[in-house]
Amino acid sequence: MKKVMIVAGEASGDQHAANVVLALKRKAPALEIFGFGGEMLQRAGMRLELDLVSHAVIGIVEALAKLGKFFKILKFAGQLLREQRPDVLVLTDFPDLNFRIAARAKALGIPVVYYISPQIWAWRKGRIHTLKRLVDHMLVVFPFEELIYQQAGIPVTFVGHPLLDIVKPEADPQAARRTLLQGAAGPLIALLPGSRTQEIEFLLPTMAETGKQLCEHFPEAKLFIPVARTVSRERIQAILQAYGVPAVLVTENSYTDRAAADLAIVSSGTATLETAILGTPMLIGYRMKALSYFLARCFVKLPYFGLANLAAGEKIAPEFLQHEFTSAAVTAAALKILNQPETAERQKRGWDKVRQRLGGSGAAQRAAEVILRTMG
Repeated sequence: MKKVMIVAGEASGDQHAANVVLALKRKAPALEIFGFGGEMLQRAGMRLELDLVSHAVIGIVEALAKLGKFFKILKFAGQLLREQRPDVLVLTDFPDLNFRIAARAKALGIPVVYYISPQIWAWRKGRIHTLKRLVDHMLVVFPFEELIYQQAGIPVTFVGHPLLDIVKPEADPQAARRTLLQGAAGPLIALLPGSRTQEIEFLLPTMAETGKQLCEHFPEAKLFIPVARTVSRERIQAILQAYGVPAVLVTENSYTDRAAADLAIVSSGTATLETAILGTPMLIGYRMKALSYFLARCFVKLPYFGLANLAAGEKIAPEFLQHEFTSAAVTAAALKILNQPETAERQKRGWDKVRQRLGGSGAAQRAAEVILRTMG
């Protein structure tokens, strides 16, 4: 029986790797699949040897505090590789751990496939030399990544972005729009401050103040916030109350609601790419601690910080970073979109191009095909 070992260390990786497992099971039902991940991989049919997702940490200080546990995980991974001898090791993002597990697999002669590249194009570009030494095949989700690995002499396949299979309205956007507007004329505006507590504290006050100003311009405007399960609803409500901003908090059918919006004000990151896939006009903002911003400016060299703009290769959505992220600046940009239909349409056409560049649906199936070829 052929064996596949998978490692995914974060919630997004767990979701994307789970879809690959489902595709592998459809193509080769007899495969034995085991590894590290979370609930979604387990539900997809992987034998969960260790739950990494529930214990994922963010930040250098938090990581150092769990250094002992990190080395225990590495030791366990090495033991599994030696005892189970999988025919292929599939790694999903999470480079700090996965690079070290890949080295152990390589020493045992086990082929390594890496699904969803570390962001070497953003920072620590020298890691590509490590990947060349350790990885047999890269599976990338952005078209510009393919050229980077080709130039480095690393076997690579652009499989398309897995979000194209996930980010779809769950119901009728027009029905959702009527529900959220409650008979008002609109516009309908989404605020997406992020999925981490720190992002709520840094971004939501500016978004709330912007929402308040927009409601002064449009008395029948309605605001809503898709709330991630990782943040406190109570804290969000407290901030909104402090600014006197009425907004509906939604947890279900958030893709439907976002597709129905006239405008979204979005925290930089994956949410911008989701919003682009849905075709909703947006403004992108981010703010962080001063030291973190200084370090980011030193080490991260990118033309844009919004993932949707990076995928487009141009600034389709206006960006507001750090001191630029003010309610006055964001409100002014929002009014241009809401008052000028041609501005909104220009963004929508840009997001159409992004969807085309991301490769179409079926990323998990294409990834599964390469994995099966790699393991023979």
